[in-house]
Formats: sequence, structure tokens, C-alpha cells
Amino acid sequence: MRGSVSLGMLLLSACAGSAAPPPAVSSASPAASASASPPPTAPSATPAPTVLSPGLVLIGEVVGPPGFDPKPALTGLKPAFLRCYSEARLLTPTLHGKLGLQIQVSESGLVTLVTAAPGGQANDPGMLACIGDATKAVGFPKPGGNATIHVPLVFRP
Repeated sequence: MRGSVSLGMLLLSACAGSAAPPPAVSSASPAASASASPPPTAPSATPAPTVLSPGLVLIGEVVGPPGFDPKPALTGLKPAFLRCYSEARLLTPTLHGKLGLQIQVSESGLVTLVTAAPGGQANDPGMLACIGDATKAVGFPKPGGNATIHVPLVFRP
């Protein structure tokens, strides 16, 4: 019997060596195991958009027919011009500089056409369309016939 016990122990020890060890039981608290894990990596989402300042628009010396003063209407348009500039900067953050507007006003004071003079640094098509829409929505004084006015604008971030 002694031989069979020894043989059984030998077989048992041989089989035990090839089996995987049982999983270790940790006595550490959950907080300790959380601190042992590597820190989470930052998500690879797109970066947060840059917040831009609202900017500034300056209206230069307006040139138009004698006796026609469109300056009060243009001054009233500054908030709309600034809104158009801010919206355009969302797509082109570096947008700034001069924009020469040519505004045609009918004899009744309605704006019929708004275009940009060539060569301005701030000749952005989207901003010009927005400025044109805003300008057409405002009434100008009656110029005593059709009038074309030249309005230099400067946009600064």
C-alpha cells in the first residue's frame, strides 16, 4: 500500500506541474488597483474650436454725390457688418484688412447693388454676400437720382 501511495503522489505532483497556476487573489482595495492601472489617454477627438474676438469694423471717408449723406445709414449698419465679419472668420480666422464697397442706391433710397472694389485684402465672397444682404435691407436717404457711393471698410480681429 505504501508503494501505491507513493506512486499516486508522484502522479499527482507530475500532473500539478503542468497545470496553470490558480489566479492570484489580491488583497488590495479597489482604489489601490485603480491607481496601479495606467492613466487613461485623452480622446482623439477634434480639438476645441478657437474662440475668436468679435473684431472691429471701421468706416472710412464715404465718397458719393454732393448733397447725399449716406453716413448715418452706414453707421447703423456697423453691427451687421461686424456680424458678417465674425461669421466669415469662422471659416477664415486670419481674415482682416480693407474692403472697398461700391453701393448703388436708387432715387427712392433703395440699395440695388453692392459690389467690392478689386484688390481689398478682406474681399471674402461669403462676407461680401452677407454685407450686401444687410445693406439692401436698410433704407438710405433719397439721393435725388441714382447714386453710387464708395465706402472704404477696414476689418480688424
